Amino acid sequence: MSKSHPSRSRSQGCLDNASTSTDCKFGTFLLKRKIPTSNPTQKLLPLQIAYRIIRPSLLDNKSKEFSSIPLVVVHGGPSLPSEYLSPLAHNNLALKNRSIIFYDQLGCGWSSIPQQDEFYGVPQMGMDLKELMCHLKKEWKVDKFHLMGHSLGGAIGYEYLKLAWRRNVQSSNNQGRNGDLEKEELPQCLSFILSNASTDFALADSERDQLYSDFIVQQHQTQHQGEISMQKNDADLQMQFFQTHICRTSAMPNELQSALNRRGKVWSSKEYQMMPCQEPSEAAKRVTCTNHFPPVMIIRGKYDFVTEACTRSWGKFLNTGLSASNFSDFQPAKSPTESMIEFKEVLMNGCAHYPHFEQPVEYARLIEEFCICNHQS
Repeated sequence: MSKSHPSRSRSQGCLDNASTSTDCKFGTFLLKRKIPTSNPTQKLLPLQIAYRIIRPSLLDNKSKEFSSIPLVVVHGGPSLPSEYLSPLAHNNLALKNRSIIFYDQLGCGWSSIPQQDEFYGVPQMGMDLKELMCHLKKEWKVDKFHLMGHSLGGAIGYEYLKLAWRRNVQSSNNQGRNGDLEKEELPQCLSFILSNASTDFALADSERDQLYSDFIVQQHQTQHQGEISMQKNDADLQMQFFQTHICRTSAMPNELQSALNRRGKVWSSKEYQMMPCQEPSEAAKRVTCTNHFPPVMIIRGKYDFVTEACTRSWGKFLNTGLSASNFSDFQPAKSPTESMIEFKEVLMNGCAHYPHFEQPVEYARLIEEFCICNHQS
């Protein structure tokens, strides 16, 4: 396991501080897919994924403590390095007693950044996540985990869970394919948290554009009524919109600004079409998705540009038969032995797209309590 990236120095403050803390490990592994070269005599170029484990000393899944099961976090973007989610690991939040695993997807951060477009896409990122989980099980003995996907990371997590489900179906029907990765066992996902995650990225962009158009009209009307004494320029309006529907903080968070400055390879997720589970065979029809999908919690900010229209289809894709219209307050179980929550939705008032900056204490509490509720398989 590599301890440094071959092509970058650790000059970025947020990543450097986390990677060199007392209870933090930085590692990389090589993906099975590689970059072809024009020289037929030259070997394929390797691709690596970088990850950080916060509080690795807590990675003890044999412990009876439910906090020993790690939270694997999938960042959004595309190509927005995972450092913007690092505040989740702050020691003053509810997750302070849980190991958290961040990783940079291919194309950003400390991971490889190939320039070929064919290396990018939501399904490809789901396969990379599958390889990461196999690596974590082998190298770090991660047998169980909780999964959280923020924004685009929600779709990537969903694609991973479909791969895991299909693998379980194949295993149950003795249809496993040959291959090193297929022979490896995947750790068990105990819960799936979808935070500010859309099922349709083209729709999310459309909703954001519509919100911006409505915002501009409202500003002009307010200005016409004499409530604004000075003409605002486009930059001012864009910043005000950002602070209304994207990140409702008084100033740009340092971690978010750093990640935006270090954004990686530009690729589009608009072409991605989310599909429900497809049975790999006729025999698999007796095994449904709900047999293998973990309990799900959907979190959305009231002012998020990822609106209710963007999240209402999650119930359909997760085969719960539920819609995304029944937001309610989350009541955690009193102990990990209580029955698991199969499908839960939370609307966070006062938040937009980055609740871990806007209401960090409440956001971390929701995540931790949902993990505790679903400690047992």
